Amino acid sequence: MRIGDFLQSATTRLAAAGVAEAELEAALLLGHFLRQNRAALLLRAAEEIPASALATAESALARRLTHEPLAYILGEQEFWSRTFRVNPAVLIPRPETERIVELVLELYPDRHHPRRFLDLGTGSGILAIVLACEFPESRIVAVDRSLAALATAAENAGRHGVGNRVHFVQADWLSAIVPAPVFELVVANPPYIADRVMETLMPEVRDFEPHTALNGGKAGMRDISVIAAQAAYVLRPGGWLLLEIGADQREAALKCFVSLGKYDRVEVRSDYAGLPRVLVARRRTNE
Repeated sequence: MRIGDFLQSATTRLAAAGVAEAELEAALLLGHFLRQNRAALLLRAAEEIPASALATAESALARRLTHEPLAYILGEQEFWSRTFRVNPAVLIPRPETERIVELVLELYPDRHHPRRFLDLGTGSGILAIVLACEFPESRIVAVDRSLAALATAAENAGRHGVGNRVHFVQADWLSAIVPAPVFELVVANPPYIADRVMETLMPEVRDFEPHTALNGGKAGMRDISVIAAQAAYVLRPGGWLLLEIGADQREAALKCFVSLGKYDRVEVRSDYAGLPRVLVARRRTNE
């Protein structure tokens, strides 16, 4: 089969299955196995696909037609212009989470000052690893309850050359962290989807991504509340907590943090789409 014929057929089949960006995904899928970008595929449309590559691409396409996420099929996803290993043990990195990195860079413009950061619910390790890359003198503790997720994160840390500065800990949030004010920054992307919303998610998310990393309980605030209370005891005075929240949780999250009396300068920043997405809170300095 020629490259152009595969792309046309795959696009038609993906569109019929309800995949939103069928043409793009067809090109990404075939390009992955041929090690060619989309432009190169179009230029080589008349060329025959090697039999082994065609069989692999057809198998991958069959999986995508069941709505298995393309990132899991290909085994990788880009975040902050870096490629990370992903699998069904971890959430697929999303562009809106890059907003946390941007805000950290705003808060700490001196990237070469030694700092200690904490990443809660690290998953594939994207936040811990990107921060280690952006702050080369920093040391990061990355926590997750899932051993499979931590194995993936450790692999990614090695891939990006920061394995000696990111320390991975298996724990439920801060249960294994000594309650002492040693961190200048805590970041987290906790489960924040409410129970009632889980069944309404697109099948790629609902049926394939780990529910323990998605479901935040009855109102989606279960884990946010835990982190808000516990992080206050590990942050240095004046240290910052940045937390990804649901777009409908602004008021509930603000109320939760303000009511504790442990933080000041509590606000919610918007993502690229203008949705309230990242809660930012500073640990009080007058205690």
